[in-house]
Amino acid sequence: MKIIIDSGHGGKDSGASGFGVKEKDLNLVYARLLAVKLENYNIEVDRSLINDHYYSPDELTDKIKKSGADICISCHNNAANGAARGFEVIHSIHSQGTLAKLTAEEVRKTGFPVRRVFSRESTAPSRVGQDYYYIIRGTYPTVETIIVEFGFMDNGEDFKLLTDPAWQDRLTAAVAAGIDKYINSSIALKTRIQGNSILLPEQLKAALKAVNSAANTSIVDTYYRIAPVYGIKADLAFLQAVHETNWLRFTGVVKPEQNNFAGLGATGPSNPGLFFPTAEAGVEAHIQHLYAYAATTSIPEGRTLYDKRFHLVRRGSVTYWEDLNGKWAVPGIGYGERIVELQRTVAERYPLPDKPVTPEIPSTPHWAKVCHDELRKAGLLLNDHIDTIDQPATKGVVFCLVNNLRKELIKNE
Repeated sequence: MKIIIDSGHGGKDSGASGFGVKEKDLNLVYARLLAVKLENYNIEVDRSLINDHYYSPDELTDKIKKSGADICISCHNNAANGAARGFEVIHSIHSQGTLAKLTAEEVRKTGFPVRRVFSRESTAPSRVGQDYYYIIRGTYPTVETIIVEFGFMDNGEDFKLLTDPAWQDRLTAAVAAGIDKYINSSIALKTRIQGNSILLPEQLKAALKAVNSAANTSIVDTYYRIAPVYGIKADLAFLQAVHETNWLRFTGVVKPEQNNFAGLGATGPSNPGLFFPTAEAGVEAHIQHLYAYAATTSIPEGRTLYDKRFHLVRRGSVTYWEDLNGKWAVPGIGYGERIVELQRTVAERYPLPDKPVTPEIPSTPHWAKVCHDELRKAGLLLNDHIDTIDQPATKGVVFCLVNNLRKELIKNE
């Protein structure tokens, strides 16, 4: 499990303010402390967004999605009318809010007031069914993002505690404890459909050949070329195809000429499912069906919709592989778990070879090093200049060298 922490605002965007303090500065304090607390739980933390830089919404969400993190914690502090106070957590409208609730519960134990845990749907006509807050909307469903509002900076009572090092330590420790509880819960142990692959194509090709020596392994490359376009994990998508086709041996009702690698529409001998003109079209239809479950937006611009069952899926209804049970396969008990287990098995049986160690090539001494060392030994150069030997000499160095030579000449007269 990997967590990326966003320090919220930065650069020209200073955020809210209270009693002369800028939100971006206070956020940095909380983000840095939270990183330490999470690392104390042996959780992998990405600190690359803990800084005072400004990122556009697209830049920020793109960095979060490409980080490989499972969870993003965006650290903020609130401001309203000076009267509101308390800790808040915002989660996606597509989640049950378990992470947010566990975090709030731990903060409540500290005695700091907890105002609310909530989600908010966008009010824009073009974003119906999407999250209001761009950092959550732009990272869903690749990363589970929550916005943590530690308190209200413009409220005197909150401000006093928010700027107290003891309370800063207490609040970040509570948030970290809530996150740790979530990570160790069954929900966090599920595997997202969208995200980055763990396995490399070479590992899957080796596994495929070991089971089905007659298989054309180029199909693996097709999955790795198409799946990232939709943000789908290519390794798990291919392993689902392996599961559905018995390692591309097509021993069920679906036949090789259908190019139907995911059993789309297949219900039995009398209905073997959809046919696709090429293997590439069949792979893309498979990816599109996963995308229909995992995402709420239209397919990427410029792509052809091959999946004729795309519109039969309730969009965004399944985030995790394990939750495909009873949806992709009926009754499908353990369906998603078996695909994830295949990923673990391939990783164990077909590890990547260690990178060869490149022997160090002895460096060739600098052409002027001998002269430098002899002048040092003779006392004509008072300091070591080997690290800057290619840089122009300052007037001071030249003056000292000439003066030392003058002294030597006088001494020898």
